[in-house]
Parts: sequence; C-alpha cells; structure tokens
Amino acid sequence: MLGKLLKHEWKAAWKIPTILIGILFVLAIMAGFTYASPMWHSELDGLSLLMVMLILMFYFAIIGVTVGIMFYVAVRFYKSMFTDEGYLTHTLPVSTHQLLLSKILVMSAWICLSMVAAIVSLMIFGGMAAVFLLSADQSLYLLGNVRGEIAELFDTRLISIIISVIIMAIISVISGTMMIVGSVSIGQMVKKHKILGSIGAYFALSTVIQIISTVALIPVMFHWIENIDAYTNSNNIFVIMAPMYWIIGILSLVISVGLYFLSEYLIRRKLNLD
Repeated sequence: MLGKLLKHEWKAAWKIPTILIGILFVLAIMAGFTYASPMWHSELDGLSLLMVMLILMFYFAIIGVTVGIMFYVAVRFYKSMFTDEGYLTHTLPVSTHQLLLSKILVMSAWICLSMVAAIVSLMIFGGMAAVFLLSADQSLYLLGNVRGEIAELFDTRLISIIISVIIMAIISVISGTMMIVGSVSIGQMVKKHKILGSIGAYFALSTVIQIISTVALIPVMFHWIENIDAYTNSNNIFVIMAPMYWIIGILSLVISVGLYFLSEYLIRRKLNLD
C-alpha cells in the first residue's frame, strides 16, 4: 500500500517543482550564453548592464527555486493533511505511519532534487563560462589545478570527502523535511491560526535545536582549545572539522526521528481538521 501512496503523492506533487527546476535550467543556459555575447565589449553601457542583470537573475533563481520548492511541499503537506482535503486523506485504508511516510519520502525527494538542480545549474553556468572564455587546453588545465588544490587542501582521498558530503547532504534533507513536518503537525493544534502556529513552531524548534547543537559542541570546542597547537599546524581541514560535522549529523538524525514519532502521534491522536 505504501507504494501506491508514493505513486499517488508523486503524481500530485510533481508539476510545480518540475516547472521551477526547468526555469532554473533555462536561466542557467541564458546566463552562460552571456559570456559568448560581444555585448560585454560594447560601448553601450546599457547592454553590459543587461547581461549582468541576467546573471544576477540566475543567482536569485537558485535561491528562489530551492526555497520555493521547500515552501511548496510544506503548503501541500498542510493542505493534504489538515484542511478540507485532509478529510479524504484520512479516510484512506492505511496506517498513519504509511500515510506520513509517503508524504515525507516525496517531500524529501523534491527537496533533494532542488539541491541537485541548483548544483547542476551552477555546473552548466560555470561550464559554459569556461567554454566561452577559455580555450580547451586552458579549461583542462584549470580543472586539473582545482582538483589538485582540493586534494592537497584536505590532505586525504577526494572520494572520502565526496562520500562524507553526500551523507551530510542526505541528513540535511531529512532534517529539513522533518522540521517542516514537525512544525506543521504542531501548528495544526492551534485551532484558529494553524499557519501562524506552524510558523511559530518552526522558529521555536529551530531555536531549541540550535541551543542543543551548541551545548553538544562544547566538548569539541574544549578539545580544540586543549590541542590548539596541533590543529594550528595541521593542513587537514577535513580531519579538524569532521567531529563537529558528525556530531551535528547524528544530532540531526536523532531530532528527526523524534519529530517523526511526535508528528505521527499528533496526527493519530490529536488531529484537528478545518
């Protein structure tokens, strides 16, 4: 039954995020093509300004698409669970766990895809800029230098860094999704002002999590202070920062699990539909 729920949820949610991502890719290509335009060397200042504005539009589009998709999935979760639409949703012959899990998986997928789309659009933009501004030999030389500098900076295998970054990105997506789900689930308990309650719950949860994270990192900070000389002379940034990232990652997962069970309980026992 979970598979059917996922299929239905994906069909209901794919249109708006897909359009936003498509717009982002179009703007990335348009911004990249500006580097092939002779207008940069034109004596007409207005044309150069137009090119700069197009690049800035692409920059703000990255922010707008990632935030917009997150906002869209949050609104969809609220509408499908806690408004008139929720009456139909909660009559389905499925458990609360299955219903909530289908929502979370689709929301996480689109948040993850928005992050991937932002990275790919930047690669498209940067790649086109390199093609139009540099020769083939210069591009390959630059790429080799960048890879060498990254490997030297971290003083470890690049593949290990990439895997760690991917793991932290997945944790970030999960925690971000559960922040939305938890906030909306708590906010729906406010009878007349559910949206305001959800926003307030989001900021309250963010503050509490920030305090917990700071307290959890205190031992790491003391360890840094006690070994300041060793860390000062070390070029391995990855090793220095790894404890902090893993503590935050584990803490985020624990909080996400807690928010899941809290949301499931509130939806199952404290459901308050409009």
